[in-house]
Amino acid sequence: MASDRATSFGDGSANGFLVREADFSDAAGIAAVHVAGWRDAYREIIDADYLESLSDIRHAAMWADVLDQEIREGATFVAENAKSGIIGFADCGPERGHDDATSGEITAIYVMPEFHRRGIGHALVGTCRAWLAEAGRTSVAIWVLADNAAARQFYETLGGAESETRMIRVAGGELEEVCYRWANGNREGRATDDDAGDADNPL
Repeated sequence: MASDRATSFGDGSANGFLVREADFSDAAGIAAVHVAGWRDAYREIIDADYLESLSDIRHAAMWADVLDQEIREGATFVAENAKSGIIGFADCGPERGHDDATSGEITAIYVMPEFHRRGIGHALVGTCRAWLAEAGRTSVAIWVLADNAAARQFYETLGGAESETRMIRVAGGELEEVCYRWANGNREGRATDDDAGDADNPL
């Protein structure tokens, strides 16, 4: 379900940004945010050597493959501003591992560290929720590492309810993830000055 819509946030100053659906040409910009987001969010959680080994090039190839698909069940959105280009992104679609056609998932959301606390994470979550609502997804899930306190606080601030946990393998070790869920009745995303922070979860 492609969309040409774009939404502007902010007052038109350097702090303003635009959220729009991504296309193939955005793969490198998304990859840069993805790698920077992992290194920042997980620096005290995941092995430092593993984080240092992450490659913008490999991630760009991965996102190029995703964005080059003619038919997708999900969507990717980017946040960008005139000066810095792509400064955040989010990916969403049907909930993985579930056959329920009404359940959606935000599978990834990252913002460049220097742009945290500007409402970008909030806007990306809202945009994904709106897209999922239009696709008939009446509930939304997102998984976050249990040790990522900032991300968990962010989801709780947005009204997410903790529902379940699971163990995953990352960088040769086991880590616990927590799932947050929303009833997806609100189709609007709004950036706010008191955004609690920008969240993330591994693909």
